[in-house]
Formats: sequence, structure tokens, C-alpha cells
Amino acid sequence: MAGVGFELKKLFSARTAAGHIRAYSYSAIITAGPFALLTSMVLAIQLLFHLFAVPEGASQIFVAAVVYAFVFSQILSSGFTMVLTRYLADSLSSARYQDITASLLGMGAIVSALGALAAAAFFWHKPLDLLTKWLAYLFFAQLLLVWVESVYLSAIKKYKRLLGSYFCGVLVSIGLAALLLGTDVLPAEQAALLAADIGMGIIVLLFLVNIAACFGVPENGMNFAFLPYFERHWRLFLISISYVLGLFLPNIIIWFGPWGVEAAGTFLYSPVYDVVTFYALLSILPLMMVFVVSVETNFYKRYAVYFSYITRKGNFRQIEDARKDLLHVLWFELRHVIELQLVFSMIFLALGGYILAHAGITHSQIHMFNILLFAAFFTGLLQLIYILLIYFDYQKDVLMVSLFFLASNFLLGLGGLYWWGEQSYGFTFFLAAALSFVVGAWRLNHFANRINYLVFCSQPVFYHPPRGLLTRLTLYLYGDRYVDLEMARREKE
Repeated sequence: MAGVGFELKKLFSARTAAGHIRAYSYSAIITAGPFALLTSMVLAIQLLFHLFAVPEGASQIFVAAVVYAFVFSQILSSGFTMVLTRYLADSLSSARYQDITASLLGMGAIVSALGALAAAAFFWHKPLDLLTKWLAYLFFAQLLLVWVESVYLSAIKKYKRLLGSYFCGVLVSIGLAALLLGTDVLPAEQAALLAADIGMGIIVLLFLVNIAACFGVPENGMNFAFLPYFERHWRLFLISISYVLGLFLPNIIIWFGPWGVEAAGTFLYSPVYDVVTFYALLSILPLMMVFVVSVETNFYKRYAVYFSYITRKGNFRQIEDARKDLLHVLWFELRHVIELQLVFSMIFLALGGYILAHAGITHSQIHMFNILLFAAFFTGLLQLIYILLIYFDYQKDVLMVSLFFLASNFLLGLGGLYWWGEQSYGFTFFLAAALSFVVGAWRLNHFANRINYLVFCSQPVFYHPPRGLLTRLTLYLYGDRYVDLEMARREKE
């Protein structure tokens, strides 16, 4: 969330209801915008399928293509966007804006190339129509770019334009889908995918225009100046990938079980489990929105004071008082967010069964939804612990917890698939998330109890950044033009 805190602090400093509403709205747009976009677009197009009496097979192809694009674009891009966030934060803190838009183009090229290779390997020899393959791939590629652009959107304060971009893309997709489905120019699945592609393309383009308007487009920008960050922060890369893969792994495993459905001989997915999981994950959006506000407006103030005393030679009493204040706010805000999210989970628990029952979901599946609500609850809390520990650069322990989350989902998921049967679906995800949260909370408490030692004594006295292949490639590409932002930041501190 590089840059979002500055805007939130300014809005909350006004101490008015309007300022608070704008701050929470800004947080909601940044944290939940792409998710809400995909949700509204897909649900609206499915409603159009119902109105135009589209055959079930065509609907399955469209839904499966969208599910695959959403899941695997997040898995593929997650590590890259995490490291890119670190590079963007250093660029903003060093007031070096000339290469920000260039880095967007460079990272977009990397994830697009990897996405093309992954899509080619997946669609090779699949019996799906060629045009449908291209349209499904295009949606996947555009989602990759949206996740990359989302890193930069947090630094842009013109949230009316951002919200307008979302609405514009969604409305265009829905309108085109209605037009194409009504004219029978293309098969239904191709018409829906084409409409979604055009709408998503508009969003990608508008985001790019807004980012370029904010940071400019230099003629000789360094598109790949972020490459050394993958050598320095490879743990961040693995943390993000293992968390996102662990999040979606229960779904992927169930695709291969008795609940799996094959669409057009190409896509394996589980309509019931995927839909129920999707609605359960919706319940944690308030958690992320409120946590962003809490961290950036309350926790970060104490965080900055504590480290300012350390880096600017504060005395022991000042450091100790700042430490106590920091930890008090950390646990207070974390408890506040947990209590608030528990309320929302209870609301979803009360309303979910009623709503899903009217959507044709069986009683046993509603029971699974109730379990998945708490799986989502612990998964969201686990993400908060990740963020807090990464704030303190405690990457080794975060990587350990994220790998535990991935491994527990894998082992428990396979156990549910091959031994415990369908009655365990959802419960294995809940158990993996709950155990991972316990491990994460243990490591956070371990760090909090030893924060002075870990900050003062566990860090190297002299930092020597690695000079591996990516660093040498960057120096070869840019020579004396290259500026080591991380070293410049450390010297400034």
C-alpha cells in the first residue's frame, strides 16, 4: 500500500465525518476494487445468460474461464507485485518519480510474457474452440496487468477517477454482453468473454493513463531498475506466492475430486465449492479495509517514532517508551480489527444460509459455507500478521508461516480428497487456516517480546547488497544511470 497512508492521514486529520467517510471509501477502493469489479461483472453477465436462455454448456465455459483467469493470474503475479511494492515505496520515499511509470511497463512486460507461456502450455491440444482460447487468454492477461497496476494505484489520490474507471469498464462489459447475446453474432460464451475483455481493456487503459498523468512518462526511463530487488527480497516473493497458492489450493484439489466438473474438455472446476468459497471470502473485505486505515493512521505513527529514536540516537528511556507505545497500539488495533471482523462474520453467518437457500444451495452446502466463513476469518487474520511482521522486515519467520500455510492446505486437502471424503470439504481449509493463524500469532508474539534485540542485534552492522545475475544485468542495461534506491534510503536514515 505504498503511498495510501499519506492520503489517509490527511483525511483523518480533518476530524470530520466527511473526512472519515472519504478515508474509508478510499481504502475500500484500493483494497477491494478489482475484487468488486470482477464480482459485479461476472454476476451481471450470468444474469444475462439466464435472461437470454443461454445453454448450460456455454455458461460453464464462461464461468470456468473467468475462475481460471482470476485464480491463476493472482498466483502468477502475487510474488512480482509484492517485490514491486517494495521498489515503489523506495521510489516514493526517495522522491524519484521519473522511473515509476517505466517500471510499470517493465513489470507488465514480464508478467505478460510469463502469462503467455503459461496459457500456451495450458491450452495446447485442448479441444476448445480457437477463438474462445484467445478470448479467455486475453482476459487472463488483462487481469495480470490489473494486479500490477493496483500496486501503483495506492499512490494516486484521485480516487474519483479510479472509481470512474471501474464503473466505466463494468458498464461497457455488461452493455456489450447484452448487445452481443441479443444479436447471436457469436456463440454465447465467446460473446460474454469478448464483452468482458473489452471492459477490462478499458479499465487497464484508464489505469495506465491515470498513473502516467501522476508520474509522467520519461523518454529514457529505466523499465527494469527493480530487478535487483528480486535478489534482495526473494523471501517476499516466496511469501506472497505461498500465501496465494495456499489460499486457492483447497479449490484446486477439490477440482480433481467427485465435485469436479470438466467444461468443454478443458477446464476442471467445482461450481458449488467455488461459489460457496467465493461468498465466504467476501466476508473478509471489511477486515482488510479497516486494517489498512488502522495501520496507516494509528500503528504507523508509533512505528515511525520508535525507529526515529533508534536511527537518530534517542536515549534508552525514549526508545523504551516508544517501544511500549508501539506494542500497545499494535495489539490494540489487531484486537479491534478482529472484533470488528467477527461481527461481520456473524452477520454473514446469519444471512448467508437464508440467501444461499434461495439460490438453490443444499443444506449440507450451507453448512460447508458456515465452516468456510471461519476459514476465511482466520485466513484474513493471517494476512494481517504477515503485513505486521513484514513492516518490521521479519521476513524469515513470515516465510516459515506462509510455507506452513501452504503445506497444511496441501496435506489436509489431499487427506480430505482421498481419505475423509466430501464431508471434510471446507473443514480442511478451516483447520489449515486456524493452525496457520496460531503459528503466525506465536511468531508475532515472539517478535514483540524481543523487538529491541531483534531490531538492534540481529541486523548486520554493514549491509552489503547481493550482486547476482539480476543486479549485474541491471548495471549492464543502465550503467551509471542506475541509482540504488535502497542504499540511498539507508544512507539517508
